[in-house]
Amino acid sequence: MKKKILALCLIVALVATAVISGTLAYFTDTDDATNVFTVGNVNIELTEPSWLANDEEADDVYPGEALPKDPTVENIGANPCFVRIKVTGLDCLKNAELSEQDVAYRTNYVVGDLGENWADGGDGYFYYTKVLAKGETTTAVFDSIVIPTDVVNAIGDLDISYEIEVFAEAVQAQGAKTTWAEVQAMDVDAIKVWFGTVMGENAQ
Repeated sequence: MKKKILALCLIVALVATAVISGTLAYFTDTDDATNVFTVGNVNIELTEPSWLANDEEADDVYPGEALPKDPTVENIGANPCFVRIKVTGLDCLKNAELSEQDVAYRTNYVVGDLGENWADGGDGYFYYTKVLAKGETTTAVFDSIVIPTDVVNAIGDLDISYEIEVFAEAVQAQGAKTTWAEVQAMDVDAIKVWFGTVMGENAQ
């Protein structure tokens, strides 16, 4: 059987939507003025420790190959926070009509499984369900991706790359509930609501 190859390029991107000059701010209206109150410092770093020793591209990828990819988020700010990750481009080969399947993610060799304390929010994000304290790092949202087994070779000898992007966002944990015990007990649904509140996604 003729070996089929393609090039896959994965990019790590950090979305700092909730970070303004290193601080997380709430906005409230007072009369006709908008006041900004700085209530803490939220700063995160997104890394992939096992992604090809931090090389940017995986060349000559073959159908069915598993590639180590383990996005993790470290809290390098001053305040505890909640974290979520969005992964785009898993359908890149399907969109390029090279496969009828998405690139799959897996954890501990189980396709579709997420890492410890991660949950699929059903809204395009994976949520870390624990408060991430200052200096702590999440577990990997997953530990590898798998190329579809039905993928076909790119046309001719063209050097074509396909991108899978990982975005991480964080919001402060303080203020999400009345007591700290309640904050620590929040489930994925409550964390989703808190993200929506802080980032203005719940606005009608």
